[in-house]
Amino acid sequence: MCGIYGHIKKNGEENSVLVCLEGLRQLEYRGYDSAGIAGIVAGNIVSYKAVGKVSHLDAIVQASPRELDIAIAHTRWATHGGVTTENAHPHFDQNLNVALVHNGIVENYLTLRTFLEKKGIQFSSDTDTEVITQLIAYYYQGDFVKSVRKALSYIEGSFAIACIHKDYPDTILAAVHARPLIIGICHKTGDVFLSSDTNAFMGRSLDIFYLHDDEIAAISRERTEVYNKKGRKLTKITERMALENQKISKEGFDHFLLKEIYEQPTTIRRTLTGRLDSNKELPIFEELTVTDDFLKGISQIKILACGSSYHAGYIAKHLFEAYAKILTHVEIASEARYTDFITTKETLVIAISQSGETADTIAAVQNAKRNGATTISICNVERSSLSRESDSTLLLHAGPEISVCSTKAFTSQLTLLSLFAIKLGYLKGLAKNKVKELLSELALLPSAIEKVLRLESQIQSNSEKYAGYSDFFFIGRKHMFATALESSLKLKEISYLNANGYPAGEMKHGHIALISKNFPTVAFCGNSETLDKLLSNLMEIKARGGPILAFAPLSAQEIETIADDTLYLPETPDWLAPIPYAVAGQLFAYHIAKIHGTDIDQPRNLAKSVTVE
Repeated sequence: MCGIYGHIKKNGEENSVLVCLEGLRQLEYRGYDSAGIAGIVAGNIVSYKAVGKVSHLDAIVQASPRELDIAIAHTRWATHGGVTTENAHPHFDQNLNVALVHNGIVENYLTLRTFLEKKGIQFSSDTDTEVITQLIAYYYQGDFVKSVRKALSYIEGSFAIACIHKDYPDTILAAVHARPLIIGICHKTGDVFLSSDTNAFMGRSLDIFYLHDDEIAAISRERTEVYNKKGRKLTKITERMALENQKISKEGFDHFLLKEIYEQPTTIRRTLTGRLDSNKELPIFEELTVTDDFLKGISQIKILACGSSYHAGYIAKHLFEAYAKILTHVEIASEARYTDFITTKETLVIAISQSGETADTIAAVQNAKRNGATTISICNVERSSLSRESDSTLLLHAGPEISVCSTKAFTSQLTLLSLFAIKLGYLKGLAKNKVKELLSELALLPSAIEKVLRLESQIQSNSEKYAGYSDFFFIGRKHMFATALESSLKLKEISYLNANGYPAGEMKHGHIALISKNFPTVAFCGNSETLDKLLSNLMEIKARGGPILAFAPLSAQEIETIADDTLYLPETPDWLAPIPYAVAGQLFAYHIAKIHGTDIDQPRNLAKSVTVE
C-alpha cells in the first residue's frame, strides 16, 4: 500500500528532494502514516523522515534544505511496526551504506532477521523492510547489482524496492516481485523518474516502461539497464505518457471527495461513451479481446473483488442472472484465493478493482488462471497489474480518484457491469426490444444523478439531524441490500462511526436486538419489487422505538407514515436504482463526516490501493 518515488537529475534544473516531495504528494493516497527521502551527498547517505503526512516531511525539508541530484522517497501505510520515525522509510543498513524504500511484505522476515542478528547485525526498526536493506549490505562485495540480486533471492513475499549505495552515487537500483513499479525518462531533459503509480507523473511527458516480476533495473544519469533474475540483460520497450497538461486540483470544492461525487454524471457518461451504438440497440466493447463465441457459451461467472468493488460485484450478480441467465457467484477476493477454485471451460472470471493493484484480487485472479479460467478485469487504471494479469480488460475511464473513499469509481463500475450484463443478455438471446429498453434507461442515468446532486441541501439537513448518533443500521432488499452495504461503508470510512449494512429481512433474525431510540436505521427503498416487505421490516423497527431515515422514490408516499424522515429520490428502474441511491448515501456520509471534523480525503488507517494481502 506504500508509495515509492525516485528521481535522478540529468539536464533538468530541479532539486531531487523537491521533485520527490511533489511525487509523494501525488502518492499519498497509498499511505500517510509517515514519509521519507534519502540521497547521497559527498559520498554519504543523507535523509529526511517524518511521522504523519507528506506536509510534515516538507516542513522538515524546508527547515534544513539540501540540493540532491539523486533521491529515493516513500510514503508509508504501516504493516510491520508502529507509526514511528524509526519505522519510517527509507531504511538503512547498520553502517549507513545502503538506503532502501519498499512496498510489499517480507513473509520470512523473522527467519532472515534472526539469521542476520546471529551474524552480529544490529537492527534499528521493527519493520520487515529493514531485513532487505541489511541483507543487501551483508552480501555486498563491491557489486551493487549482484548483492541486490542475491539478497532478493532469499526474500519470500512481494516487493517493489528502490535503493541506493554510497559507492554508487549516481545510481538507483529498482526491483519488483508481484508489485508495480514504473520507470519514466523525460525525453527533453533525460531526467529519470520511478514511481508506484503513473498518477505521480502528472504534469510530465515521459517515456515509460514497467518492471516485471523478478527484474532489476540499474538506473543512472547515463543509462537505464534492466536484468532478469539470472543477470541476463533485457530490452524494454517504452511508451510515451504525456501528462504535462494534467494536474490534480479540488477545483473549488472543500474536499476531493465532494468534487468526485459531483463528477459522477460526467464519469458515467464517459464510461458509456463509445459503448452504445447510435440507436441504443447494442452494447459495444471494442477493447474486449474475449470472443463473442466464448461469451455465448458461458455457463458460470465468478466475480472477485474487495471493498466497494465487492459491493458492485454483488449487484452485478443479480443483473447477470436476470438478463443473461448465467449462474453467478461473487466472492471476496481475499477469501477466494484460498478456496478450491472449481472452473470449467465455460467459466468466466470477472475481477473488479479501482486501482488494478489490489493484492488480494490479483492473487485470486492468478489462482483462477491456474485453474484454467478465462479472466476479464474491470479497473480504472490503464496498464495496471491486474489488467496485465487478465485475458482482457474493460476500463472505467472515470479519471483519477484522489480521495481514499471510492465514489465515482464505484458508480462507474456499476455502470460498466450493467452494460456488460446487457451484452451477455443479448448474446444469450435477450429480446432485442428489451435490450433497447435497458440501454435507453442506462443512457438516462447521468441525468438521474444530477437530480440527486440537486438534493444536496436536503441531504445535508438530514445529516445534521443524525450526526449526533454513534451507531447506524443501513438496510435494503435485493439490489438495495448491496447499496446499504456500500453506504454504511462510506459512513464508517470517513466519519469513524459504527455503521452496519444488512438485508432488511434479516433484521428480525438477531440484529433487531440492538434497536433503540439511540440506534437509527437508514433504509434504502429503491426496489419496487420488495417495497411492501421492506415497509413491514421498518414497522418492526418503528415498534421498538428506532429512528428511521428513508431514501425512497416519490411513488412511495406511504413511507411517511413509518419513517421519521424521508428523502425522495428520482424514480429509477429497480436495476439501476443502486447508482443514484449510492450517490445519496455518499453525500449523507460526507456531511456527517464534515460535522465530525474528520480527515475526509485521507481517513485514518486507510490507503487507496490495498497492495498488501
